[in-house]
Amino acid sequence: GKYRPYIALTSGAIFIISGMLPANQIIGALDFNVLLMIGGTMGLVQLFIDSRMPERLADMIMDSVPNIQWAAVALSLFSGVISAFVDNVATVLMVAPVALEICKKLKTNPIPFIISIAVSSNLQGAATLVGDTTAIMLGSALDMSFLDFIWYQGKPGMFFMVELGAVLSACIVYFTFRQEKGAIPKSGKMTPVEDMVPTLLLVGAI
Repeated sequence: GKYRPYIALTSGAIFIISGMLPANQIIGALDFNVLLMIGGTMGLVQLFIDSRMPERLADMIMDSVPNIQWAAVALSLFSGVISAFVDNVATVLMVAPVALEICKKLKTNPIPFIISIAVSSNLQGAATLVGDTTAIMLGSALDMSFLDFIWYQGKPGMFFMVELGAVLSACIVYFTFRQEKGAIPKSGKMTPVEDMVPTLLLVGAI
């Protein structure tokens, strides 16, 4: 992950040096809508994490589900809903701390949780125009509206296919965690959120 900026800059330099992208067309080739949307979302997600809201969500989920199996399903569905409106990477950064917090409190293996979150996030990113970098770039290039991903040229769009996959994915997660019937302790205590502004900003952005 830490090498991505260097790889991206090197690739851009190769395009310019080789002449594939003339110097006078560099600014026009940059899609600032995509760059600013991703950059802004990532910044909001970091503030969201720092506000301790993920820990609060972990407490709420643990207080609402009967066992570890349903906690896994709830986290998978939750990450999918968020990913439909926020970039996949940002979604995982947001939801993974919730899963890790739950696993730490229950002393269970977090890897299956993280995998189910990543799969659900990646799947639901294709549901809407703003859910994934690829979708954002496609919508920008073809001048598509948000509703085009739901209903396109008089026919059901990607949204419905993705939601069908999401239902099947939730069923698979439920089956995968079929042995995890351990009850979740109900402490009744909720982690205090230090600042509600990042949450409000993130909801506003969505």
